[in-house]
Amino acid sequence: MQFFSQIQDLSLHIINLNVESITTLLRALAKNATKIRTLKFREYPNNHDNDNDMLQLIHSFIYIIKSQEQLRIISLVGVKYFTKFHGFISALESQKCSLQEVRIDDCDFSAELEVLNNCKNFETLRIMYCNQILSKLSKILDYKISALELTDYLIDAQPIALILKKSGILLRRLSLESDLEINEEPLLLEAIKSFRPNITSLRIRNFAFSTQLIELIGNFQKLQILSLWCNMNDISIEEPKIRIIQFSERLPLTLQYFCLGHWLGKYMDILLNHCNAP
Repeated sequence: MQFFSQIQDLSLHIINLNVESITTLLRALAKNATKIRTLKFREYPNNHDNDNDMLQLIHSFIYIIKSQEQLRIISLVGVKYFTKFHGFISALESQKCSLQEVRIDDCDFSAELEVLNNCKNFETLRIMYCNQILSKLSKILDYKISALELTDYLIDAQPIALILKKSGILLRRLSLESDLEINEEPLLLEAIKSFRPNITSLRIRNFAFSTQLIELIGNFQKLQILSLWCNMNDISIEEPKIRIIQFSERLPLTLQYFCLGHWLGKYMDILLNHCNAP
């Protein structure tokens, strides 16, 4: 039990259900591990043939959440079944004074996520592969966050624009990574432009290497970290060189870290020859 009392990071993966043994373990954790800072739940598919068994586990998980003195980070991965039951996510109300970061990865929507609005120190939201719930989520969340990270196959601009609008100038770190494409990309870039003043870290992937994007990056006044992976699928043969020169000349002088991957490999000499940033 002394070992349990020292746990600060706990990851619980639901793979094979042996309800009796798992419940016993969870109760012991809830009673003795009360100083957890980072808590991760991961649910694997096809592990819940019996609703009563799952309810027992959910109640035990709720007990763990409520028993913590200062939970700061919670990660929900693949939590589709849990969100059907009242109380699991709303239990985060008990951590409203300490919770700082929430990660939602491949999860179903739950209106209980509205409880995040009550968390006084909530500042970082990471959403992974939840594009299907993003529209609903953006409407119920009213809290101003300083860091937003979104990764998905397809990214829809409108709900992200709404989250950006609510956060306003408090936003410091922004990461938008698409595996395939961005819907209404100009709208999204315009939204970022409107609320960009204090952004210090920007990571984007699979955006078009457009003049609008180049202008946006050039207007960041406090940007320190830039990670960029663009596509040039719809650009004519001669246009990339012109845009790279424009891009290199507009890079913010405040940059301290710059990552381009290898999408600009054959144009790297042009970039370096025209770059004014330190």
